[in-house]
Amino acid sequence: MSMFLVGLSIASSIALSPPLPFSPSPSLPFSLSSSQLDPIARGQQYYEAGRFAEAASVWETAARGYDRRHDRLNEALSRIYLSLAYQRLGQWDAAGDALDRVRSLLSPDPSTDVERQIRALFLNTLGQWQFERGDPESALATWQAAETTYIAIADETGRFGSQINQAQALQTLGLYRRAKVLLERVTQQLEETPDSPLKARGLRSLGTVLHMMGRIGEAQRILERSLAVATAVGDEEGVRGALLSLSDTARDLGDTETALDAYDWVARRSEGLDRLEVQLDRLSLWIETDEFDTARSLLPEITALLETLPVSRRSVYARVNLAQSWQRLSPNDRETVARLLARAATEAAELGDLRARSYSLGELGHLYERLGQLEDARTLTERSLALAQAIHTPDLLARWQWQLGRVLARQNDYDNALAAYREAVAALKVVRGDLASFETDLRFSFRERVEPVYREFVSLLLQKAELHRSSDRDRFDALVGEARKAIESLQLAELDNFFREACLDVRPVSIDAIDPHAAVVYPIVLPDRLFVILSVAGHPLQLFSTEVSQTQVEEKVAKMLESLHLAYSDLDRLEISQTLYDWLLKPEEDVLKREEIETLVFVLDSTLQTLPLAALHDGNSYLIERYAIALSPSLYLFAPQSPLPDRPQVLSGGLTEARRGFPALPGVATELDRIARYLPARVLLDDKFTEQQLETQVRSRDFNIVHLATHGQFSSNADDTFLLTWDGRLNVRDFDRWLQTRRFGRSIDLLVLSACQTALGDERAVLGLAGMAVRSGARSTLATLWSVRDLSTTQLMDEFYRQLTQQPRPNKAEALRRAQLHLLRESPYNHPFFWAPFVAIGNWQ
Repeated sequence: MSMFLVGLSIASSIALSPPLPFSPSPSLPFSLSSSQLDPIARGQQYYEAGRFAEAASVWETAARGYDRRHDRLNEALSRIYLSLAYQRLGQWDAAGDALDRVRSLLSPDPSTDVERQIRALFLNTLGQWQFERGDPESALATWQAAETTYIAIADETGRFGSQINQAQALQTLGLYRRAKVLLERVTQQLEETPDSPLKARGLRSLGTVLHMMGRIGEAQRILERSLAVATAVGDEEGVRGALLSLSDTARDLGDTETALDAYDWVARRSEGLDRLEVQLDRLSLWIETDEFDTARSLLPEITALLETLPVSRRSVYARVNLAQSWQRLSPNDRETVARLLARAATEAAELGDLRARSYSLGELGHLYERLGQLEDARTLTERSLALAQAIHTPDLLARWQWQLGRVLARQNDYDNALAAYREAVAALKVVRGDLASFETDLRFSFRERVEPVYREFVSLLLQKAELHRSSDRDRFDALVGEARKAIESLQLAELDNFFREACLDVRPVSIDAIDPHAAVVYPIVLPDRLFVILSVAGHPLQLFSTEVSQTQVEEKVAKMLESLHLAYSDLDRLEISQTLYDWLLKPEEDVLKREEIETLVFVLDSTLQTLPLAALHDGNSYLIERYAIALSPSLYLFAPQSPLPDRPQVLSGGLTEARRGFPALPGVATELDRIARYLPARVLLDDKFTEQQLETQVRSRDFNIVHLATHGQFSSNADDTFLLTWDGRLNVRDFDRWLQTRRFGRSIDLLVLSACQTALGDERAVLGLAGMAVRSGARSTLATLWSVRDLSTTQLMDEFYRQLTQQPRPNKAEALRRAQLHLLRESPYNHPFFWAPFVAIGNWQ
């Protein structure tokens, strides 16, 4: 499978081996001839036997005969099927010529059902030809016209086939969400019909899209259903396609043996281009598993197949696929890689496939970039960029603008490099909805393919800003402001990627409009330096920097987390904590004191997201002793302020008993009971704490606070981020269905998640915490970075709710601060392990 390329939907057509467009079998859907020896029917027999050249010969002869007899409709039908045969043979010009002749024979406004059916068949075949020639935009429009025609003649099979084809074009264009919605509608309707190859194909297409969107378990279930249907109806092509797609899901789940078994089965039953693509999949899998000798044994057949097959879009991408694998297998054999990519670009030019040509040239430019041949890299990247601009594809624009920015930066052309990065970020915003779907498999990392675009851009901006700090204050302010916006955009992109959809409505919010006594701290971890942007109401942004590497920051954060174990030396823990304080906050101390800041709001970056900020120490006191602390994924996600009423209504629920492998939480009953002493509360405990009961209660009453004391897990994977209920797991994706009650005219003011924890060993797990906070729709969320003791949590929550009843009432961050100080100063739970993991996310007011 080819390495995933950001936004390059065409590359994914290699990687996931999606089905080719649906084309009806060349059989007569109506009778134009009563003879069983009709040449169209004879050609069909050859076609279905895979004897495409003989089928083409029969249909060519038939078409000439019908032309002599002026039989317009039969000639049109013969030439449609002739085009299908030529397409299977890779004779694209001849296939196109046949379709041009059909266009001249058919009326653009047919008057009978027979003519409409032939026109619909023509449109479906034309769309397939356009798609294979590298023009998915035109193919999509053609298949939409075919659907309209099929609807006019009440041909459900043709309509479904055209819709499945449209979904394939949408995938190729990178519009995965639209493809998913369309395919879900089609497959739901197909489920009501008898099993058929078309039904298997629809299911397979849906499974492929779900895989592209990272929903691997769901994709696997759909694909297994597709395989069952194809097997039941004896559709060998459908069986082969389903197995290929299932092998892709298996390898993403780490089941190499199953994936290889499926590849072997398909390879034995495939030939030509189909076999080539399977062998390329096997090659990349052997390389991934370090079986290099086995991988090399496949190369002779793969290279031989490439040289004997006719040129097509698929063969172009096969060459690029092979080039990518070759680089990993033989890193020093750069000449072979360059030849493969150059040949791919030449063949794409012969096809007139601008997208494939842009892809091939860009990859060749990337090769020269790695070799340090920067001028050649720049020339090739600019050519690939021009081609992407010609076909208006923001996904390719983002990729090549990023590559151009890297090359220009290495050439010390920083102004033009910044311009290229700006264009790359702008293009990523255009495709934001589908960028969320780009993490298509477990081998692709968002951090390797998307995050660097933003980070490298920010690095350049801040380096330029420092040059202008003393000489041009306006320029300095503009560059720092642009850097902050880029970091905010990265946070949004991370959350989109977490949910695999662009589900977040965003708008910029100024700190001035939120809280004049708060400051927003943006730490930015770069490879060789730690920057901190400080935003204080009524003042320009300020920039601080410390010469400390990303590796040093990561190591120190890891030591800080380790030091919070109860057995760790207090002296060593405070030393580590003070170092982190000095890096993050000491440069800002004077500003914070002068402006009388009361609340620090952190938009955390990278590994700092796991850091319990309350436990940072300045040598005299903990940070929580001087400031209330809040976290925000981004001020762009800030929910409007809505102060709690004097007597807020609470929905509280939780588990005391052990469930589904999780231990009992006996302190939960006391915790919920104490909440009810301070505020009116509806309590759901143990067997009453079900998803259905939660949804019913939220719909039925105006709760201001939802407090859930149960096991849960925050992970960088949305599928592994959940809360435990009596009857199952409530996944973060489902939060908006029952808790985000804006559809009923209300919103939760505060969501409290007690006894949850971030996934151990997952340094990005706080994404799950932020994701749960955002998905809930609550204005504020209180949660924990790790699971702490029952009794200490009960005491902290008791004090937190007591503070919320005080007059004047403190804001939520301040109420949490006072509760943490209560444990620190007035209880046996004064170690940071007990109070530091509690964090307030979102609107701290």
